[in-house]
This record gives sequence, structure tokens and C-alpha cells, in this order.
Amino acid sequence: MSPSEASASGTAGRRRKNSEPDDAERASRTGGRRRAGGRRKREPKRYGRLVGIVAGVLVAALIGLGVVLYLDRGDGGGTDGPAPHTRPVAYSVEGVGDNEMNTVLGTREADSRPLNEGELFGDRSAEISSRGIEFTLRDSELSEDCAAAVWGDEVARALADADCTQVGRATYVGDDYFGVTAIFNLADAEASGAVAAAMAEPELPEGEEPPTDAPVPGFVIAPSGAAPFDRLGSGYSSAEATVSGHYLVVVWVQPTDSDSVEERVSLASPIVTLSNFRDPLYRRLVNLREDEPTGAPGAETGTGQEGQETVPGTGGEEVVPGTGN
Repeated sequence: MSPSEASASGTAGRRRKNSEPDDAERASRTGGRRRAGGRRKREPKRYGRLVGIVAGVLVAALIGLGVVLYLDRGDGGGTDGPAPHTRPVAYSVEGVGDNEMNTVLGTREADSRPLNEGELFGDRSAEISSRGIEFTLRDSELSEDCAAAVWGDEVARALADADCTQVGRATYVGDDYFGVTAIFNLADAEASGAVAAAMAEPELPEGEEPPTDAPVPGFVIAPSGAAPFDRLGSGYSSAEATVSGHYLVVVWVQPTDSDSVEERVSLASPIVTLSNFRDPLYRRLVNLREDEPTGAPGAETGTGQEGQETVPGTGGEEVVPGTGN
């Protein structure tokens, strides 16, 4: 108990006794220097009691505020802390080599129009669904600061060497999975492959563990650390990087109920679903292909044959990008 609270307690006791005398006794205290002096002595005590009451109210308010903040942080109620620097358990690279995407969108000179937010995060990207899985866009960001979108010195150097000029990142949530997408605007397809390789862990002989002092490869940072993305990487997750001409697209998903990296599950379907995030690149491919003269390389592709890529959404079919499946 603070000194002011102790004073207030004593003062309250005396005031109850003073309220007991009858009117005659109260009247006898209304005149004379002695009676005036008595009042002056009681005024500081009344002031001390007021301070005690105010202090008590403030303490109660602060306690209540602390409880509210604790509950908000506990259930992830929209608090947006820094996203964790982590990586997926499983990681693969797709799209390397000769394909229509890498031919038509192979260099930034051939596809010089910068990415824009409406293209990446517009109505077509607000809801992504296939295979009975649905994702809803929550956070998005388009920036020229590519280094801020990753952690790890090796990945940051690879982006600098690749002349990265833009990075678009987004978070998606669903009933069973949540995910992160990223697209990097790089110099050419070769640079895209180099950045994808920089995100991979070194390959070791089967059964061999990496040295304890081995550096951990960096990876993409989610644009938001709000729940559930504060748990990204703490459960089993998988990511796929796809070389798409001079763009590199990264899709990373984790089950909402996973809380252990040892709980291995198949995440192929949610990855394929969320990979539709790169549909804007197919639209660019179609636009550039239509500008080619008849008979130019790639003019007859896009039929879904082996090794070719089918533009999603044009015929109702669902094809895994770059596989021809």
C-alpha cells in the first residue's frame, strides 16, 4: 500500500466519527480561531485522500489496460509484430531450363513493364482456389527494396547480383493452410535460377548431418508477422521456387494445425493452388506472344504437351505450371 493510500485510510476513519455528533455540536465548531485552525489542519488530509483515490483509479486503469494487451497478444488479435526469420522444412526449385516462360519472358529487356499492385494483388488475386482448397489474400506489399524481403547474406547478395528491382509479397489464409507468396523482378532467367539456388540448403550425403557451425541459408520474410504467420516455420512447411523467365516466384505453405517440424505431410495440393498467384506472368506471356509474328518460336506452344505450360483459366483445365501435367 502506498503512503497516500495509508493516509486515505486513516482519514476515512476520522471522518466517520465526525459525522456522528448532532447539529448542536457541529454548530459549536463554526466560529473562533481554534476552530478555523482545525479546519486548516484537516484540508491537507482531505487533499491526501483525494490523491489516494485518484492514484487507485489510475492503478486500476493500468491493470485493466495490461490485461487487455495481454489477451490481445495471446490470441493474435491483429497484433502485427516482426515476421520470423525462418525457412521451410522442404524446398524445391522448378522451371529451370528451356520452356516458353523462360523464352518469352527470359529477360527484362523483352518484358520491360514494371510490376504493379493492381496486377499482383487486384481482384483476381483476392481469392485463389482449386482442388477444394481456398486461400484469401490478407497482407500485400510491392517494394523496390529486395534485400528487405529476405534474410541471409547469401540470398541478399544473389538478389543484388541478379539486379533485383522489385519484390511483391503477400500472405494468404485458409481454413486448413496459410501461406506466403513472393515474386522477384530480376535481370533474366539465369539470374532467377541463381537466386533460387541461393535459398537452398547445401546437399549432403545421405545420413550425414551438417556441421553445427554451418551457416543457415536465408529465405523469404513474410510481409506480416501477425498470427498465424508468427508461427510460420515452427510447424511443418514446404516451399517451391519457380523460375518464370526473369521472375522468381516463391510459394510457401504450412498447415494451420501443425506445430512441429517433424510432422511431415504432403503439401503438394496447397502449393499448386497458391501457385496461381503467378497468373499475371501468364497474362504477360500471352500478351508478348501475341505480339510475335506468325511462326515465331513459341507461337504454337501453350497446348499442355510435355514440357510446355498451359495458361491457367483459359479452358477450365488445371495444369501444374511448367510440368505439362
